[in-house]
Amino acid sequence: MRYTVIMEKSDEDYFVFVPALPGCTSSGKTQGEALENIREAITLTQEYMRDNGILLPNVQQMVAEVEA
Repeated sequence: MRYTVIMEKSDEDYFVFVPALPGCTSSGKTQGEALENIREAITLTQEYMRDNGILLPNVQQMVAEVEA
């Protein structure tokens, strides 16, 4: 499956989360490390959901930026 991830930069690292998988988050010192870590978190979340009879969400996400 392909998921949209959101990455936020703080002073010290990158925080990543998956809107389609609530609670699925990770971080890393670099963008590459953060993305590698979120792939692992996604896999673990999917395994947990399957093992506990929780249906994986079937969502189509779109990304847009809004200036306010």
